[in-house]
Amino acid sequence: MGDYLQAIELQTKSVIIQEKILGYDDPQLAYSYSNLGLYYHQCRYWSKGFEYLNRAKSILQVVSGDDHPDTTSVILNLGLMYQDCDQFGAAISCFTESLYRNISLYGDTHFQVVQCYQAIA
Repeated sequence: MGDYLQAIELQTKSVIIQEKILGYDDPQLAYSYSNLGLYYHQCRYWSKGFEYLNRAKSILQVVSGDDHPDTTSVILNLGLMYQDCDQFGAAISCFTESLYRNISLYGDTHFQVVQCYQAIA
């Protein structure tokens, strides 16, 4: 409904509960951090957005592996956030990394790969 500040508040509470119940190395916690980062990004709180999205990426790399599709999706989201912040070099770096990861995961004609091509173009 567009109330991102309320979403941030509720998502933060959710993250705290998940940390207590699931621990710090659970994929669900990573997804919650990713959502929290995207909410902060939407509110233009750039540093918090990057902080939480990078935390999600770190958790996913540990629990799911560096070559997991969800890790690749977080990298693509980081690229989109960099693009919105006019940090185009960092954005292209993330898009390129995501592209090559998706090619190795799915082949070069999969829709994820096409999405990365479009983001770079």
